[in-house]
Amino acid sequence: MGNIKETITKLVFEIKPLFQLANWILESRSKTPGGTVVKNNGHARLIKDFSGTGNLVTIEKGCTLLDTKIRIRGNNNRISFGEGCIVGEGCSFWMEGNNIRIEIGKDSTFTGTVHVCAQEDGSRVVIGEDCMFSYNITVRTSDSHPVYDVETGLRVNPAKDVVIGKHVWIAPDSKIMKGVTIGDESIIGSDTIVTKDIPAKVLAVGHPAKVVRENVRWTRESLY
Repeated sequence: MGNIKETITKLVFEIKPLFQLANWILESRSKTPGGTVVKNNGHARLIKDFSGTGNLVTIEKGCTLLDTKIRIRGNNNRISFGEGCIVGEGCSFWMEGNNIRIEIGKDSTFTGTVHVCAQEDGSRVVIGEDCMFSYNITVRTSDSHPVYDVETGLRVNPAKDVVIGKHVWIAPDSKIMKGVTIGDESIIGSDTIVTKDIPAKVLAVGHPAKVVRENVRWTRESLY
């Protein structure tokens, strides 16, 4: 009897790590119709809505994504969350088209209800390291519907990339429109619509955004 118990105990301790490894593999790399999610020790509760082939979502170590919706329509699209990113509830990341890229630098944070939408083939949204997004923010590469010149019949509103530099703070209710580059360390004030490039280390506010102060810097310290 003792030998049987010893044998069973030995088997349990030998097999348990294999089960743990299998669970880790299943958790860290999950395939769903239309795409693959790779979690490199990142934690994520995702609401996945994929359609297409060859799509990939990568979540690096130290990330926390809470009920984040990822919607993909198309093929060979990529979205990556760098190390230490935090994404609050109600945020969504959409890719509609083929060969689209959304790249989020490490330690960037999204408080909640941030919507990043990269539409049309080859579009890109690039967000640098240590960016701080508040809530009710929209980032877009496209108008979602075409506009044509009446005389020529040519489309006049093509998609354009969005590039946000390192350590950029975007305050509540702001909109970052297509074709915009925001320089490192800048601040986009509340309820601002950014339609043109913003240089580095400035505060910009308004409809549309205008630089109201230069040579500024900001930190993540709370003022309470």
